[in-house]
Amino acid sequence: MPKVTNQLGLLLLESGFLTDEDVEAAEKRASSTGLPLGRMLVLSDKIEEKLLEQVLEVMIHLRDNAMFTEGDALEVLGMMKAHKDGNIKEVDQAQLKSFFSKKGRQMRVGELLVRSGLVTETDAMNAVEEGLTARRKVGQVLVGNSYTTSDAVDMALNLLEQVRSGELDVSEAAKNLRDAHSYPETDDEQGQ
Repeated sequence: MPKVTNQLGLLLLESGFLTDEDVEAAEKRASSTGLPLGRMLVLSDKIEEKLLEQVLEVMIHLRDNAMFTEGDALEVLGMMKAHKDGNIKEVDQAQLKSFFSKKGRQMRVGELLVRSGLVTETDAMNAVEEGLTARRKVGQVLVGNSYTTSDAVDMALNLLEQVRSGELDVSEAAKNLRDAHSYPETDDEQGQ
């Protein structure tokens, strides 16, 4: 029985992407560095960034969708593994494409902060992973780790409501957020 305790590690292990030893070693390194497990797995070349992003999306489905079970998660990851290994069925390929499509899905706060340029994609993914692990909201993690301010998160949440109601489109929301929370370049920065 594996000693792995992190849900991300367990999913990667049970779906065949990693070995028990891979996950345990990465958990030790993550613990000693303070980095999230997923980031450590990417940095140690055990998984690709895209795979981490996709597994985090599966974990979000587990958290948010009462009808999506751990068995469903492993089925999706199994299709991903088959795709990686080059032996995926066409029907499974179509299911994967549909599962990971952002079309019709509401934009999330981290995505808007990334789109506005206030947070990097890496910081947002780290915050998603930490939020899933610690059962905290991504905005709380982003603020707690000093990736952004609570004012920026609050404004992003308000702008997302306006996007959802049709008052704003995503590009306008990102621009408004960037304009309100970006720091203008100083004369020193402009001269460099």
